[in-house]
Amino acid sequence: MTEANSEQPLVYLIVLNWNGFEDTDECIRSLQQVSYSNQRILVVDNGSSDDSPERIEETFPELALLRLNENKGIAYGYNRGMEAALANGADYLVVMNNDLVFHSDFVTQMLKVQQNWSGCGVVMPKIYYYEAPEVIWSAGGRTRWMPSNVLLRGRKQKDGPAYATATELDFAPSCCLLMTADVAGTVSFDEDYFFYYDDWDFCRQVRDAGWRIVFAPDAHIWHKVSQSTQNSPNSLRWWRILGQSCVRYHRKHHNHALLLVYVAWVVVRELAKGNIKSLPSYLQGVFSGVRAEVGGSY
Repeated sequence: MTEANSEQPLVYLIVLNWNGFEDTDECIRSLQQVSYSNQRILVVDNGSSDDSPERIEETFPELALLRLNENKGIAYGYNRGMEAALANGADYLVVMNNDLVFHSDFVTQMLKVQQNWSGCGVVMPKIYYYEAPEVIWSAGGRTRWMPSNVLLRGRKQKDGPAYATATELDFAPSCCLLMTADVAGTVSFDEDYFFYYDDWDFCRQVRDAGWRIVFAPDAHIWHKVSQSTQNSPNSLRWWRILGQSCVRYHRKHHNHALLLVYVAWVVVRELAKGNIKSLPSYLQGVFSGVRAEVGGSY
């Protein structure tokens, strides 16, 4: 890491690790090449059950490592990292998954957008597929035919002029987000989401609090999409959690009628894909979410 420049705002780069040393190792090494000088890397280990925390400490003894006792989900891990960064004087925070690599100036480019857009509290970079470096995974998101249904801009499209302009967004996926200290001190991720919808909910809170979310077209990162779920032997568990989170989001922000329409749409969509085996787990999660107390965990 380069020596900090006190004239620049202090940026904390918060990496969430869970049983993923190889990805975290590549992520950290990429962050260490970032050109922005006044940055600090904080690794949050989200209750790993393997030896990845020890390997991170051994490989990167100069970095701060916050070890959590158990995995309570992405929102919980992000919030603990945000609290630690704020306690250490962060002006900006970048929360991120560990399955990312970065262009060296991605922090500089996101800061530029934040500082040039009045009322901007959150910035997202342009996210490409790791395995297809010129193909976009996300340039932000927008709602489509119902308010709880988000479409990722640019998904599976080659980069081009349509994604070359800073744009205000409804939604930004939380795999990598820059936020101001004001946002981080006011808005937190809802820890009753274990996984899925936590970023939809966060963006909704940010916008409801009066801040803007903006896409930074010249901040480039590459994402190994859904590594934690695709590589898991418990993939049906993620479908159950998706059902639970879907219910929680609709109960907080919409209504049961819209939830019923959305769940029916998901069932029809997955049947059309031939993904029959996942539907019982998804519906089990939906029923579990419906039975949960409002404002409580599942």
